[in-house]
Amino acid sequence: MDAAQRGGSIDFEGRKARIVHLSQKAGRDTPHSARIELDLGEEYLTLLGYFSDFSGKFMEEARERPF
Repeated sequence: MDAAQRGGSIDFEGRKARIVHLSQKAGRDTPHSARIELDLGEEYLTLLGYFSDFSGKFMEEARERPF
């Protein structure tokens, strides 16, 4: 979450990924309440899920390849 807010990079499955966009919806019953768009260098990937209330970690529920 911190990296997304400052437009930084994260370690994603063993490689660096730049966070292009982060969006969140309010509400506990909202499926995929968070959407993270990553630039992996050779491709883009969108992760759908939510941020855990306890740890603040992103919990992935689905993936999309936009291109």
